[in-house]
Amino acid sequence: MAEDCCRFQLISGDGVLNMELENFTRTTNLSQRGLSYAVVAIMGPQSGRKSTLLNKLFQTNFRMMDAEEGRSQTTQGIWIGKGIGIEPFTIAMNVEGSDSRERGQV
Repeated sequence: MAEDCCRFQLISGDGVLNMELENFTRTTNLSQRGLSYAVVAIMGPQSGRKSTLLNKLFQTNFRMMDAEEGRSQTTQGIWIGKGIGIEPFTIAMNVEGSDSRERGQV
């Protein structure tokens, strides 16, 4: 992954907003962009390869499921990551699976 790739858990698996968002905006220079940025989000079923797709398209570094370890929840809550080499400046949002077995929603 590119060195300047940055990911951050915006909302925990318990639904709590991470108040350290300012650190992410400072690290990525998002705060200097004004309104000149794009946001892309992906939603879908657990183990639907959402993280893999975002990592391939935007060169983010979201944690991905290892199929050899079995299918299980990888993403909890909502994560955001800075897209690399994309204009306009792009934030990718990786959302927890919509049918998470771990939450009893099979």
